[in-house]
Amino acid sequence: MKLFPTKYYSIELQNDSSIAMTALKSHTLSNEQFVTDWNHQTFIGKIHDDEFEIKLSKNLYGAFCILNGKLENRNGTLEIQVGKTFKILFLIIVLFVISGLIASVIQNRLDTLLSLVIAIIVFRFIFIEFCFIMISKTGLDKLTEIIGIIELKKTKHNNINNPDTTSG
Repeated sequence: MKLFPTKYYSIELQNDSSIAMTALKSHTLSNEQFVTDWNHQTFIGKIHDDEFEIKLSKNLYGAFCILNGKLENRNGTLEIQVGKTFKILFLIIVLFVISGLIASVIQNRLDTLLSLVIAIIVFRFIFIEFCFIMISKTGLDKLTEIIGIIELKKTKHNNINNPDTTSG
């Protein structure tokens, strides 16, 4: 089991990848620009020739899920993962809870031990999982609408960095 959820997809596009990338560029603000109102564009991120790394442009929760993709012809791969900022934040919270665990063991207060362990479990399996499901669905729906995804298949592994070498 992974600490942070990740989803992988293979996608089929309605049009050629160059048309899809052009449409995505027109709806994406470069993350190198400083803008106070990001809500005018759907996404913020980096778009190269056939690859992209984007997140939703919403201020409060947009950076929670990062969408990495690679498009070739009318096919592509997509990876959705939790953003680095939220991973670091979660790890800081876990460190605080671990320090609380150590303090409760030193003070022989084993009654708080269970509540601290439950706090970590609830935060990971309810808060992070729930947010990931909701925000990744929103990002995927917007991406589908913009680049014209006609077929979306969930895969079990990362096809972006590990291309299938079984053919040919």
